[in-house]
Amino acid sequence: MTTSNVEQALELARAEARALTDQLRQARADLHRLGIADQNRALVCAAVSGALGVLCGIGIGLSVRKR
Repeated sequence: MTTSNVEQALELARAEARALTDQLRQARADLHRLGIADQNRALVCAAVSGALGVLCGIGIGLSVRKR
C-alpha cells in the first residue's frame, strides 16, 4: 500500500468511528429519555417479558388442547 492509501483508509476509519460514536451517544440519550438509565436493565426486562409471553402462550395452548 502506498502512503496515501494508508492515510485514506485511516481517515475513513476515523470517520466511521465518529459516526458510530454519534449513533451510540444518540441511543444512550434515547434510553435516558425513555427512563431507562441502564442498558442491562432494558435487556433483562425484555427477556423477562418474552419469557412471560412464552409461558402464557403455552398455558393457553394447553387449555385449548384439553377442550
